[in-house]
Amino acid sequence: MIRRFNYTGRKKIPRSKVPIRLVPTAEGLLAFDAAFHLDGLSLPGSAHILVEAYRRAYLKRFSCGTIQNPRPVKNCVLEGLDPRALVLFRAKVTGPKGRLLAVSDRIIPHRPEEESSDRLSLLPVDFVDLGKSIWRLDLASDWPSLQLNSRVENIREVARSDSLFLSLVYPEVVRQILYKIVVEENHTDPDTDPDDWMSRWLGFAASLLGKRSSPPTGESEPILQEKLRWIDDVVEAFCESHQLMERFIQAQIMGE
Repeated sequence: MIRRFNYTGRKKIPRSKVPIRLVPTAEGLLAFDAAFHLDGLSLPGSAHILVEAYRRAYLKRFSCGTIQNPRPVKNCVLEGLDPRALVLFRAKVTGPKGRLLAVSDRIIPHRPEEESSDRLSLLPVDFVDLGKSIWRLDLASDWPSLQLNSRVENIREVARSDSLFLSLVYPEVVRQILYKIVVEENHTDPDTDPDDWMSRWLGFAASLLGKRSSPPTGESEPILQEKLRWIDDVVEAFCESHQLMERFIQAQIMGE
């Protein structure tokens, strides 16, 4: 179980209090809207609100008024980014001399095609040149993402609706992510931090099992085997919940 301590005194802003949505523009550029629900955080009214959009070496900062008088953020264009690029956001509240009072990092924006703006994406999708590979799971960044080869025509639609892709790729994605969390990081408590991606994935896994089920904590060989069985159970439940076997078989029949 991971414990984090705050030695700076700065507040953490829950990501749910800074919903950000990407919006299309007539020119085909990447833009976003943002809202702020910062009541109840006991921040001074004169403190400034900043939003930063970032991706690798890209960083753009927007001034959004103060706690007392927040400035609406509408159709802010992110020049220089591919409209399909995975961009993350950071919200900051600063006091005198730029002192950081509160922050929310690794905010995943909602895309126009997503039905609900209340649900944070567990697995954002990024489009990059992967050479001859079709997909890759990125576990080295701030939040895990599914990378799809931008060279492949209609890869977005394939990843969203093709039964063969869904049944072959996503169970392995779930397995790799849970292995990273439970075995490599020994993170087993879904209640450690509701904004932390590892805790959110553990909560998702527990919901698949239909009960509050967490993997054991520890690094001994018997516990490792228990963790691997727990991961197997989650992947099996994931496949069953999405009827992946049935969809795979049906796709084969239709393709014959």
